[in-house]
Amino acid sequence: MKLEAVEIDTMVFPILTETDMTLPLYLTSNGHWSNQEPIDRPGGYPHFQWLQVMTGAGELHVGDQKMTVRAGQGFCLFPNEPHQYFAVQEPWEIHWLSFRGDLSEPLFRQAGITQSGVYSTADHDMIVTHMKNIYAMTQSGRAFLGLECSKLVYMFLLDLMKVIMVSSHSVEQNYVKLHPVFQYIEANYTRLITIKDLARCIDVTPQYLCLLFKKALRMRPMEYVNRERINRSKELMFHESDIKMHEIAQRVGFDSPSYFSSVFRRLEGLSPEQFKKIHGIR
Repeated sequence: MKLEAVEIDTMVFPILTETDMTLPLYLTSNGHWSNQEPIDRPGGYPHFQWLQVMTGAGELHVGDQKMTVRAGQGFCLFPNEPHQYFAVQEPWEIHWLSFRGDLSEPLFRQAGITQSGVYSTADHDMIVTHMKNIYAMTQSGRAFLGLECSKLVYMFLLDLMKVIMVSSHSVEQNYVKLHPVFQYIEANYTRLITIKDLARCIDVTPQYLCLLFKKALRMRPMEYVNRERINRSKELMFHESDIKMHEIAQRVGFDSPSYFSSVFRRLEGLSPEQFKKIHGIR
């Protein structure tokens, strides 16, 4: 009979230099418990935390809320917020990390995490791999260890943004669903595109298409179309430097040169002519 390997308990609190603590994101602790002990923090914890559950189940109390957290899910804790958590089905195995820095809360919010609570992840194994890699880095003895760990925590939070399950769908799932729409825009940006055209690509209503775009990209479908057109216009300026602006506008699907210039300035912060000048395009 083959016995499964049991991971040992680990815990590390990296030594932080003054330089480390000026980083926009830095690791403060990391580890693994084969069976999480009950935790009661009436004053909360001073850092952001993410805990990913491997086996078993537990209960998280934050304020008046009581939430069950099971294998494959994670739970986050915002700083200084009173909380409790304990096992209800053992062994309750957990990987965990804590971090600080000015980017901590913005990156959590970018992932749709706006408060302490329980979240499901579309790719549990990837999240755990990140946390193991962070621990391995703390044991590596590398130079500039704080900086190296900061980069790994940043990667972890970016991938968390892709796989966190908010309102039953992860950002990554919404991207996959929208892929035919992206392909349609790429193939048809030179002509008139309506939101109904885009919705038909994936057989949904225009309203639901807008919801998918908002969840995946935080922008409206037609804003994405305009961004595609502006990017194509920049390519034209580089490849055909003598082309006139009215012709560029027409070739990338804008009704008029003035509207093209208006959208370009809004998205790029400068006019098409200024863009050409700063890139040395004559």
